[in-house]
Amino acid sequence: MMARRRRVRPAKAISPRPFIGMSMLVSSLFLYGWSVVFVPWYVALLLMLFWAALMLISFAWWSLHPDRLPWLGVAAFLVWFGVVAGGGIAFDWNSQLS
Repeated sequence: MMARRRRVRPAKAISPRPFIGMSMLVSSLFLYGWSVVFVPWYVALLLMLFWAALMLISFAWWSLHPDRLPWLGVAAFLVWFGVVAGGGIAFDWNSQLS
């Protein structure tokens, strides 16, 4: 008597995009953390809260929208650069911190 063979679906390929997005967010944490050296403390606090919000969004989107996570990582870098460079130019933070 032959045993029945169970039908097995082929394995679905795992997309690297969510891993890339999360690694971009984690690497941007170092920029956000060291921002306190370049910007006033209250701006650094707002930047860290923004980063935490991006991280919570990325946790929610991990399964729902995995292709969007790299864009969150790009947004984290662009917002950090915009706030630090733009704020430094507009408000002359470098001379205030010295």
